[in-house]
Amino acid sequence: MNAIFSPRPLTPPADLERTGQGSHQTTMARIQDLLENGFPLLTFPADLEEAFQRDALPQRERHFLVSGLISLLVYNGYLLADLLMIPDMFWLAALLRLLVFTPVALLSLFLFSRGIHPFHRLMPLALVDVLMLLGGVGAAASLAVVMPFSSSSMVYFFPVGYMVVITYGNVVSRMRFWYALTFTAMMLGLFVITVMSMASFPPRLLWPISSMVTSVALFTLCANYFMERDERRRFLRTLRERSLVRDLTQAHARLKDISRVDTLTGLHNQKHIQQHLSLIWERAWRDRSALSLLLIDIDHFKKFNDRYGHTAGDECLQKVARVLQDGLRRPGDVVARLGGEEFLVVLPNTDASFANGVAERLRQAVESLQVRHESSTTARHLTVSVGLVTCHAHPDLLVDTLMQRVEQALHQAKSEGRNRVCGLDA
Repeated sequence: MNAIFSPRPLTPPADLERTGQGSHQTTMARIQDLLENGFPLLTFPADLEEAFQRDALPQRERHFLVSGLISLLVYNGYLLADLLMIPDMFWLAALLRLLVFTPVALLSLFLFSRGIHPFHRLMPLALVDVLMLLGGVGAAASLAVVMPFSSSSMVYFFPVGYMVVITYGNVVSRMRFWYALTFTAMMLGLFVITVMSMASFPPRLLWPISSMVTSVALFTLCANYFMERDERRRFLRTLRERSLVRDLTQAHARLKDISRVDTLTGLHNQKHIQQHLSLIWERAWRDRSALSLLLIDIDHFKKFNDRYGHTAGDECLQKVARVLQDGLRRPGDVVARLGGEEFLVVLPNTDASFANGVAERLRQAVESLQVRHESSTTARHLTVSVGLVTCHAHPDLLVDTLMQRVEQALHQAKSEGRNRVCGLDA
């Protein structure tokens, strides 16, 4: 049985695996349409139908083997009912059950489990349903053969056995609906033939037994329909979720490609922070949460470069970058180098009071480095000016507008003497 129980790869629709965006969108549109409008005939377009059948095949094959063996035990257990209801034909019932049907069924199960069934190549996707249908018909035929020959007074209740066979085919074996419908029609036809072949069948029992067999046939057929419908819906949802995961993975890969870090400082670069800020802005608008930006500029950095050289300037930028990065304590806070001596800090879900505390902490952290800056007119060591802006995102406020406001806040901090934090409303 290893050939049956070993996992098999899922075969999704062909255009679901293509990289072309158009075909992928088409498949997703078809899946969404099927989920919204339904599929009353329990069938998909050809490629989706084949993918559905192949996806369910390994589990259905295993279920067929297990349920087949259990059903054989139950089938032969009904020899006790044969003994009690038709003792005069018990020998024939035992012969049919033990020496005809059971050996044929076991041989078919064995060949199927080994993957060498003669019909396997002819109908690889439909073989399970065909074998289930033939097995059910064979079990019912053994009943039909015995009943006309028995003279027992209990034989007239024997057709109730068709209810068990129908229940097995429609519910236990989980045949696909159209096979189950064919199987049910064959069972009802066999039931009618059996009853008609018994000339002495009591009229008083005809209606009760017929109504029970017909009701079981209809109820189990309805159950079969709804089970398959739900299974098909789960398959479509799985395809849709897999597609969403694929889209997110590809989007993440694209973002990763453009999310290059600044080679000098190791911080995110301007391209990344623009992408990140757009995402944070959309989230803030959706969540109705506050968003704060800090624009940080090293005071008199050109004079620093002129006095100490560009190598010292690069080392200065690296030190400031490390201090800013270390000063952010929440996972969602991000700092990036915009270029030159400017840095941008994005603080999602942060009000003005908290953002002001972060800005002041970062300013003090840079000052505590005590990097000599004898050309500065602000202090004898390195300092920074910080512009701060806080807002609640709304459709009328653009990210570009927010950036302009934080630049104005930085300009105000510089005009007021530098080495300070100045905040403005968005």
